[in-house]
Amino acid sequence: GEGFLLTFQERAGDCFDPVRERIRRRHSQLRERGADYLTYALLDAVVDSGFPVLEACGERLEVLEAAVSSGSRDVQVTDIHRIKRELLDLRRTVWPQREMVSALAREPTAYISDQTRIYLRDCYDHTVQLMDLLETYREIASSLIDLYLSSVNARMNEIMKVLTIIATLFMPLSFVASLYGMNFDRTVSPWNMPELGWALGYPFILVLMLAMAFGMLWFFLRRGWIGNRAARRGGAPRGRRRQA
Repeated sequence: GEGFLLTFQERAGDCFDPVRERIRRRHSQLRERGADYLTYALLDAVVDSGFPVLEACGERLEVLEAAVSSGSRDVQVTDIHRIKRELLDLRRTVWPQREMVSALAREPTAYISDQTRIYLRDCYDHTVQLMDLLETYREIASSLIDLYLSSVNARMNEIMKVLTIIATLFMPLSFVASLYGMNFDRTVSPWNMPELGWALGYPFILVLMLAMAFGMLWFFLRRGWIGNRAARRGGAPRGRRRQA
């Protein structure tokens, strides 16, 4: 109104301490100007209080990004969802503020002077910067969730790869062990497992099984299914090294 301003506060604690300090000073503009300038000062304090909150969120996002990129298992997807939820709540707070400040700076009213409108436009610019930072951090949080899920899938694929290789190695070994575990009477036919009568039959079977296992490992290495094929061959080909 003309010469007065009413403010309502829902809970204890606010960000108006700098405004109170300015009011306590002598020759302060808040004492000399009207209620419209005090309105601007309070709105500007509310908007500026969002930047430290966003800065803290940005630091947390950097820590989470470094942890996800390094493959740390201390990071949980709930941590990323929590900060994303906080950014969403902050956006719901800042968006109406931007529209309100824009309306105060644009719509003509007898309670706001033209000189104060200049300050309100500056306050509006701050709300736009705040919204831009919010959207940037929300995109980073969304990309962190995708990166986390990709790292989990990659780790799961590596585990499945190791288990598949182990199972593949034991398949022929299980076949040989089950083959020579059958009970055939050698006295009925000379073709009934003659290897059981060899003096070196048992060492022969063990050597055969080891040879099969190492042969399959060598085949996997040659195909590049285990390890880095380029690293085993001494890096990049000679032509590529020369070009590099």
